[in-house]
Amino acid sequence: MSLFMTVLFFGIYSCMALPDDGFPKIIAKSPGMKGSSKSQGIILKNNSELSKFLDLPEAEANQRMKQTLKVDQINFANQMILVIQGGECKSGGFKVAFEKFEVSGLKVAIEKFEIKNATLHVLWKLQAPPADAFVTQALTYPSLILLVEKHKGEIIFKQIIDKKN
Repeated sequence: MSLFMTVLFFGIYSCMALPDDGFPKIIAKSPGMKGSSKSQGIILKNNSELSKFLDLPEAEANQRMKQTLKVDQINFANQMILVIQGGECKSGGFKVAFEKFEVSGLKVAIEKFEIKNATLHVLWKLQAPPADAFVTQALTYPSLILLVEKHKGEIIFKQIIDKKN
């Protein structure tokens, strides 16, 4: 009986349309236009949140973000904006680099063929400039903006720290 259930579950699961190489798909990305003194991730799911984040009227905020991301439109019905802020850095040359998405907590509803309660982990790094690089000697606030397909579950931002010996 368990072999039958395994084959049945595998057959149903293999017919489900799952995104390739993690999800959601990245539509556009750009260095950020607004950093913060603390390291954090911000999720913008509508024009109102975008307007508040940029402290601009909705139409102007939307237009500025489209120009920054070099896209024709931002459709908040199917898309969202993830802003990764690297925090305060002691000089120029630092940059926020997106590494990958990871998903945990998948629950498959077999009867409805849908995925529920997935937590999306946004993994990123703060890259320092090379030791011999000429950089601005001022505080900087690097950030990165990602326009991605909308994710309905929880989103957690995780900074990856390189441990070099």
